[in-house]
Amino acid sequence: MKRLTTILASIISLTAIGQDTLKTKGATEFKRMMFGVNSSPDYCYRTLKNNGGNAMASTVFDIRNSSEEYKIGYTAGLNACYNFSERFGIELGVQYSNKGYTYKMSDLSFGDLIGSGNGIVYSTPTGQVPVEAKYRYNFIYLDVPARAIFYLGTKKVRFVASVGVATNILLKATLTSVSEYEDGNTKRETYDQEYDFKSLNVSPTISAGLDYSINNKLNLRAEPTFRYGLIEIIDAPITAYLWNAGMNITCYYALK
Repeated sequence: MKRLTTILASIISLTAIGQDTLKTKGATEFKRMMFGVNSSPDYCYRTLKNNGGNAMASTVFDIRNSSEEYKIGYTAGLNACYNFSERFGIELGVQYSNKGYTYKMSDLSFGDLIGSGNGIVYSTPTGQVPVEAKYRYNFIYLDVPARAIFYLGTKKVRFVASVGVATNILLKATLTSVSEYEDGNTKRETYDQEYDFKSLNVSPTISAGLDYSINNKLNLRAEPTFRYGLIEIIDAPITAYLWNAGMNITCYYALK
């Protein structure tokens, strides 16, 4: 009995020493179930596709490619992550995202035909002449992402990477016009886009970044993330595929 007591005491002592050693080396406790809140400022743009196959469609295609540029959007939402081990986990979530692109026109003259073929609604206020105009095409989605997460390292700061796919449910599509006039005034208006955009899309995602364990309950993660829509947004002679890249920041809370 005395020998058994001595063995148990030795095991407990060695375990305590091992835990202290891990803490000294910066290792963290394994967190199996985590819930997170994420936010990502995004660089948003599109890839055009010419389905028309005629001279007019090619002209519109070239005009859009030379006149359109990126817009800043965002993605934000809630996530649940289940880690099977210190190396692998899966994550599901619900997110709200603002994607799209910008159509920019400078040095306008009164009477110009603006946005032919782009669905731009334009009006000139009495007594004012526009000198510059910008139009932001906004596509608001409810995203349902699922991804596999891979971890490297066991210390407080670890490398993390993921691959996954998100189902994108279109909530609405709007057009925001920003016009600058000769007198220096700026006018901003937002309209609904009256087009038959597709209500569903699918976006593969990929990310890589760092995960920092603040304590036994909280983790902070920063991941440059890229998302690309596989389905064209509308059936039309000139259509587009939306994509965005951003810095996704997530704060996780571990249940156990």
